[in-house]
Amino acid sequence: MSGTKVPSRATIGTVLAVLGALFIIYVGANYLLLPETTASSFGLPSWPHGQGDGFLALKGIRDVVSGLTILVIVVVGNRRVLGWIMLAQAVTPIGDMTTVLSSGGSTATAFGVHGATAAVIAFTALLLLSGSRVRSPQPVA
Repeated sequence: MSGTKVPSRATIGTVLAVLGALFIIYVGANYLLLPETTASSFGLPSWPHGQGDGFLALKGIRDVVSGLTILVIVVVGNRRVLGWIMLAQAVTPIGDMTTVLSSGGSTATAFGVHGATAAVIAFTALLLLSGSRVRSPQPVA
């Protein structure tokens, strides 16, 4: 079909970033509102109970802030910065995957959830970075 415009890599990356941001905010909200139910899906063999369940709230807050950070950068409109932030945020699920693996947790969850999440975030970052150009500063008049 002629005349059909294919979305740019930066546009696809931005859409993926927004969807990821909304999803991680949802995950974080679940850790804040339903911590015991949500914690079992993380992949660890056990999770904090009683006085230790404050750590689940910390995870929830971390996830909500990660999502909000992405949304703020989307609103500001700097796709190159968004790409670098996404690349930096890929470290979080890598850390989660490593934690699950080193704690005797579920290998399937470590790779299937956390590893896959890191890969999608890194892919999104690469789309954003390859699809955006650094603009030369304009001379001041």
